[in-house]
Amino acid sequence: MLGVTYYFTYEPAPEISIRWREGVTWEQRTAIERRHGLRRIREQEEESWTYDLIDIRTSNIRALLAQHEVEDTGVVDRLNSTIPSDAPYGDGWMWVGNRLPVLRSHGVVPAIVLACCLALVYALVREIRARRKRVLRLVAFLLGSRRPRFHGTGERLAERGDVAP
Repeated sequence: MLGVTYYFTYEPAPEISIRWREGVTWEQRTAIERRHGLRRIREQEEESWTYDLIDIRTSNIRALLAQHEVEDTGVVDRLNSTIPSDAPYGDGWMWVGNRLPVLRSHGVVPAIVLACCLALVYALVREIRARRKRVLRLVAFLLGSRRPRFHGTGERLAERGDVAP
């Protein structure tokens, strides 16, 4: 299901430039990059970097613009907190999962994939067991194993006398 969702929702990520304020530490910058979905970092100038923005939700862009450490954001429409449709594309790709912060958390997607794999293995094991039982019953039948059979007494119900005609 995750693969199908990715296949139908992936698209190129827009490219944005960010000029960081002077004095912003590497730790502060990487925390902001991780929180707001800035990927594939390319340096332009000393304090200006180019990124692929994989989370283009308005709320995410608004929060990025509100960061004190960010001085300028290049092509981002500051008034509407959106990326213009004519913005250049970066090298990376985004999908609907990048817009859901819970899926961007470390280990969530691998946990979902693992849970799906376990469910498939469980279903496969149950199917194999069921088929095995059916095959064993068929083999037993073909080999002529003794199964309880109902033998007729030769008399009919009406002849026994305990049932009224």
